[in-house]
Amino acid sequence: MLALRYRQGIDARTGRPLAGAAHLAQSIEMIWATRLGELVMLLEFGANLRSHLAEDVTGALALEIYDDLTGAVERWEPEYRLREMQLVSLTRDGGLGLRHSGLYYPEGRLGNYAVSVPFGATSGLSRYEAVARRATARDA
Repeated sequence: MLALRYRQGIDARTGRPLAGAAHLAQSIEMIWATRLGELVMLLEFGANLRSHLAEDVTGALALEIYDDLTGAVERWEPEYRLREMQLVSLTRDGGLGLRHSGLYYPEGRLGNYAVSVPFGATSGLSRYEAVARRATARDA
């Protein structure tokens, strides 16, 4: 029987222990919500998503968003390989969301890619806009 070593951490919202796919979801969210240059000791961590959120969505902008987000996940999350990403409408008034799916490798951080589990999620981009507003208010 194979015993997997799941990465563990703390839920940023509740403070409770977090492991497995829930930890992966939080990790991806943290990568995408962190602006490049925001972490003092790790200036290259994060994505450039927030710089695109105030613009009208065009095909070229969608490609830039995909490029920024896939590059950030590829670089900073060794347990996830993104296979699909799609901008989706979440609300009738045009609230934009992001649906992604791929493969979760529970021991990818250890170089073990033999075990994989399908993983996907949909999240609203307004969450990242709220993070951007809080950061802007803090910096002002």
